[in-house]
Amino acid sequence: MDIPLLIFSNTKKDSDLLYLIGAHVPDNIAVVFDGRESTALVSALEINRLRNTSKIDKFVSWDIVKLSLQPAESTDFDILKRFLQDLKLKAICVKQDFPVYLADQLRSANFEIIVAGFSILPQRLIKSDGEITEIKYAIDIVRQTFAQMENILSATSINGKNELVFEDEILTSERLRTLMETFCYRLGAIADGTIVACGIAACDPHNLGNGPLKANEFILIDFFPHLKTSGYYADVSRTFIKGKPTEEQTNLYNAVKTAHDIAIDMVCGGAQGKDIMVRILEYFESKGYKSNNIANPPHGMFHSLGHGFGLDIHEPPRIGMCDDILQTGMVITIEPGLYYQTIGGVRIEDDILIGNQSSEILTQIPYNWVIE
Repeated sequence: MDIPLLIFSNTKKDSDLLYLIGAHVPDNIAVVFDGRESTALVSALEINRLRNTSKIDKFVSWDIVKLSLQPAESTDFDILKRFLQDLKLKAICVKQDFPVYLADQLRSANFEIIVAGFSILPQRLIKSDGEITEIKYAIDIVRQTFAQMENILSATSINGKNELVFEDEILTSERLRTLMETFCYRLGAIADGTIVACGIAACDPHNLGNGPLKANEFILIDFFPHLKTSGYYADVSRTFIKGKPTEEQTNLYNAVKTAHDIAIDMVCGGAQGKDIMVRILEYFESKGYKSNNIANPPHGMFHSLGHGFGLDIHEPPRIGMCDDILQTGMVITIEPGLYYQTIGGVRIEDDILIGNQSSEILTQIPYNWVIE
């Protein structure tokens, strides 16, 4: 890059920082990256650990810089300014979420501030072999968790109110979510916001779900944990019915599964996300499943078909009504869904590694949607 990038943040807030340094840092640090090497301004609290565990190329001690300043000039801004001056920088590039107060102060100190047009480091779009290994590790934890969850649903009975009962207690969305997230945590990943939505609740794609799970109704589960160690995500959705589905429910599920297969067959390097999205909408329309994004409530297929992911759960590209082009080496989701208040919601989501001529389904997780 022509102008060095400055990040002033921590790895909980900034995945670009995590990508650059390869280690978790809970407190804010400053990192300058010129496209080849990184230089970090780090306090005594972290500098030794990061020397041994991170990918940072050069270190500057926050404490030493502070000692070089007069007491009246030892604010965070003064220390950051001296750090940049010592690097002989006059212009720096910052991301769109860079703190406004720091940008204003740096401008007042005669630094040229360029706001980057990218949302993440462009090199993050194409996943390395090491990144793919981490994503596969996260996916394997999802696989094991889904197997455990299916065992729980298989072991449930149905009470007189059509509610699922597991180990003599009603199985609620909240309870199944906790069981899944706890199991996942023991395997080495952190899950938060897991969707376990039953019946009408599954018609709102981001509804977490609450209350008793019911027999003979769709149970939509969207599970997206990240690894404790590296931070890489997996993102998988499956839809289930405990009991016996109606013909209407079966047709809806089969339509989504067929759309899922069509979309994956179209995924390859050079494909345009919009073309795949249009093909799926046309398929749903041909089967009588109309979509309306502005109805109250919306129905049909009213979200994009997929997205990239890695250190963030949502990264470019977007597979929807936009011009994003898929590239070999990207990892994306494909997640068609149909949602109707009178039937329920179905979404099937898998993680895909894009190849030159075709794609690889990374999530080898069964589609056992009917559980007796």
